Amino acid sequence: MADMNDIAELLGSLLSGGENDSDSDSADIFGDIDPEMLLKILDIASGINGNDANTALLTALRPLLKAENRPKLDRAARLMKLMRIIPLLRDAGLLS
Repeated sequence: MADMNDIAELLGSLLSGGENDSDSDSADIFGDIDPEMLLKILDIASGINGNDANTALLTALRPLLKAENRPKLDRAARLMKLMRIIPLLRDAGLLS
């Protein structure tokens, strides 16, 4: 979580610092992107990359399966990761 705080501080310093000219509205490097929304997206991306117990089990079983069944297991593991995104999106407020 310290990494997320570092990113938040970096974003804050980029948005507030170095902009002394009040006439330049287009100087914001993020345009219309909300920095809080960007942090939520980064949280979701970090949650996707981690392995939970279910995907770890599937990964451990992979060498024991026949070659023709391994793509099915890989597809199941990807679906499990996608299903893990839904609660993260809901908690971040990105789903209504």
